[in-house]
Amino acid sequence: MIGNLSKVDQRLKAYVCVPDKRFEVKSGLSPQEEAVKQRVRQYWADESIPDVKKLQGLNIDLRGFDPRHTTVKELRSLGVMLADLGLIDNDLIGAVSSINVEFDSQGNEIETNETVDAYAFIQKNLDFLKKHISSGNDYAKSALVDLNTATSVLMALERFGNAPKIPSLVNIRV
Repeated sequence: MIGNLSKVDQRLKAYVCVPDKRFEVKSGLSPQEEAVKQRVRQYWADESIPDVKKLQGLNIDLRGFDPRHTTVKELRSLGVMLADLGLIDNDLIGAVSSINVEFDSQGNEIETNETVDAYAFIQKNLDFLKKHISSGNDYAKSALVDLNTATSVLMALERFGNAPKIPSLVNIRV
């Protein structure tokens, strides 16, 4: 499988669901790979699974994480960590971390440390995509699915960061 899809597939083996056409994406990959992409998007939209379970294995301190006041650099780091754990695929890294990215004349990213409002950016792009979907644009439909999933991921990260921390049963001191 391309990219980290085999890791995502392995991570979501226990997630059994009836495939929902709303989460289909047209990526040009094999049917098996597209099924994995569909399943990961459906997984993030599944409200019956708690965020803590979805983010199981993410062992970083996200206290105070706010997608309304973050940076592209922080979002990219989070996206790469989530992909390394098999929680999102490589396309979702882009959807989560390409918020308000600007480029110089040579095509290099600039101002990756500037504060961005990820939710406002996503909302603006959702409105833009909805206009193009009405004209039958398949790419816009796939991008809409990715942006909706990116929103679910960001909301889960925000809730995860704001959840009260449960003290560990083991206290090891050196």
